[in-house]
Amino acid sequence: MLIRQRENKMWDELIGQEFSVKALTQAASDAKSSLTGKVLPGFSQAWLITGPPGSGRSTAARLFAATLQCEQDGCGKCVSCISVNNATHPDVKVITPQGLSYGIDDTKDLVREAAMLPGLGQWNIIILEDADRLTTEAGNALLKAIEEPAKLTMWILCAPSSKDVLITIKSRCRIISLRTPPADEIAELLIKRDGIDKAMAHFASHASLGHVGRAKLLATDEQVRDRRSLVLQVPFELKDLPNCFAAAQRLVDAATEDADIATDEMDEKELSNLMRAYGEGAEGVTKRKIEKLASSAKKELEEGQKKRYKRITRDRLDLTLQELAAFYRDVLVLQSGAQLELFHSEMKGSIQRFADSSSINSTIKRLDAVEATRRMLNSEAAPLLVMESMTVQLARA
Repeated sequence: MLIRQRENKMWDELIGQEFSVKALTQAASDAKSSLTGKVLPGFSQAWLITGPPGSGRSTAARLFAATLQCEQDGCGKCVSCISVNNATHPDVKVITPQGLSYGIDDTKDLVREAAMLPGLGQWNIIILEDADRLTTEAGNALLKAIEEPAKLTMWILCAPSSKDVLITIKSRCRIISLRTPPADEIAELLIKRDGIDKAMAHFASHASLGHVGRAKLLATDEQVRDRRSLVLQVPFELKDLPNCFAAAQRLVDAATEDADIATDEMDEKELSNLMRAYGEGAEGVTKRKIEKLASSAKKELEEGQKKRYKRITRDRLDLTLQELAAFYRDVLVLQSGAQLELFHSEMKGSIQRFADSSSINSTIKRLDAVEATRRMLNSEAAPLLVMESMTVQLARA
């Protein structure tokens, strides 16, 4: 089975995860055996894939789903494999929570879908990304469906770590833990898969902090590199309170601009599809009548879009905070004399001067301030106030 995987290359995009790939392909084989009545000890219908941002949780879930649906244990070439990888398979549903949390109403709909039999595939597969966003009520509603799944239903949950998932959910799942992919393997992927220049691939793989998707963006999008440079200038600018407030505003503005770019086109398309569904463009249907019919659905759509915009903005700010944490980590590496590679090696001279001008104790306080800010972003606090508080703390450390 593993030889076939290497031949078709389907699992190659999940880099640095050899142990997990072996476990998931074996699990798919066990699931296939269960369909014939042979239930092996490792068989499970509920899986939790964990790993840091960019490690490939969603990719692993998708490839696992493709392997489960494939009659040849994941050939990568059949209709089932291709449709799962193209997100068009009718029996593989991928749920990505749009807001900061995933509530009980959404979960009840999901449970109903999980009770259905597969139409074309071997399994009815539910992939729930960001399962850490489940509210307690939603988790309790989901628990019964995971504990006693329908005969041909397979649950695949994704979360940063098992600690982020309700303990009752976690205890019913088999856990697959992904690691941060090595920078050298990310660089090799960028070169082979995307045709990236070797020097750029090396830079992007290290600057991405182990996030494969971000590595590609850094290698191919100059604006992304410019945004990163903007973030990395912040520690040098925090000389006084006015600069602290200005830096916080710039970081929030950059995050909201990214959210605008990510959602504007999507929002317009969703609204257009909704209005067409209610008769827009149809002969004899007035605009006033359409607005009246679609009023409730339009309001619900707009509320969902606002939640998505809020989540994306905060996700972008969290990425900013990861960049700052990596910067102060590099400062600490130089201050301590540790023989470790820097995430921002192209800035070594500037980082060394920063390290020489501050103490190890100050750097640790700054790292703590950044981490505390990441936690606060998950609350309902205003992002600008949170970022202003952080920049002031960084300046005073």
